[in-house]
Amino acid sequence: MNSMNLEDEFVLPTYEKFPFALERGEGCWVWDENGGKYLDLYGGHAVAAIGHSPSVVTDAIAKQSAKLLFYSNLVYLKVRAEAAKALVDFCGEKGSQVFFCNSGAEANENAMRIARCVTGKAKIVVAEGGFHGRTAAAIAATGYKYRKNMSGLGADIVHVPFGDLAAAEAALTDAAAFLLEPIQSVQGATTATSEYLQGLEALCKKRGALLIFDEVQTGLGRVGAPSARHAFQARPGLQTFAKALASGVPAGAVLATPEVAAKVKPGALGSTFGGGPLASVAISATIKAIVDQNLVENAAEMEDLIRATFKFPQIKEIRGKGLLLGLVLDRPSKAVRDALLAKKIIVGGADDANVIRLLPPLTVGPAEIGLLRGALEEIFAAETVAA
Repeated sequence: MNSMNLEDEFVLPTYEKFPFALERGEGCWVWDENGGKYLDLYGGHAVAAIGHSPSVVTDAIAKQSAKLLFYSNLVYLKVRAEAAKALVDFCGEKGSQVFFCNSGAEANENAMRIARCVTGKAKIVVAEGGFHGRTAAAIAATGYKYRKNMSGLGADIVHVPFGDLAAAEAALTDAAAFLLEPIQSVQGATTATSEYLQGLEALCKKRGALLIFDEVQTGLGRVGAPSARHAFQARPGLQTFAKALASGVPAGAVLATPEVAAKVKPGALGSTFGGGPLASVAISATIKAIVDQNLVENAAEMEDLIRATFKFPQIKEIRGKGLLLGLVLDRPSKAVRDALLAKKIIVGGADDANVIRLLPPLTVGPAEIGLLRGALEEIFAAETVAA
């Protein structure tokens, strides 16, 4: 029995999968069990920020696993403290503090819990079209497509249109927080403006609510800045992280500004595995690699290259920032994505059926971008000939 059949037999079919089984990866490339080599411009949902199986992370994990595989948060761990410091230094500010968990959904759940604890209010306002996870409160805050037919969710969560400050102001009355993705990746890389995010910051301050940035995909250098907070020059009270945080080791985090952190009391939050030794060393190694390899700058440069050279009439718009981009086509994108996969190039789709999402490792360079551009040129030319 091959790997695909084995998984189909024993694993619940919760995702539509690509028609191959992967065996290994390196940099921007992955190989299937038959030796097929694919250019990965999706990064496993934006996880492989510093490339697949980077040695700086795998070596750190191997070394740590031989010393101490696990102990709970009841003890101090130097590696946890180092990981928290690395995240604060890179994405936060002096005096910020971190709560570690295991996923983006958990990070968003805990950010909402913190907001409720420190404000004494229950209502959470969210932007329509976001994706915040599939646990109870996180999915209640997520777009309708993902929460339909689910009863008993989110009686104290209010959805307002993305980008509408007037609707936000009205909804923020007696609210604990406003939660949103600065770039709604799954929606199709729908991107906020700086004016909108800065306006939300001012409204939250006026209403005594916390602004929460879901940076599960926008964090860790992907948007050509350390985080969306930096890219859009807005200061949220809480930021949530996961995906690329530990290069594939399950890890999530909530980063709180000093004034918010000061109000969180012992017992308010908890996680058995959050901030464990393996995740902690992976987090530190990942952030160090992003800094040492100038990957923030590279993300910005590759965005500029894509915008300057992907001048196809079939691409109506390029959304997003850095290396979280949505190519908006003049038709549904599935046929183009399938044609790219036939050329062994992996890209992503979106809830907007016309969008191709690009979430490659931040190590991607002009050569790999050129391969995508050349493949699209061939695909679009073949369509023109056929027409």
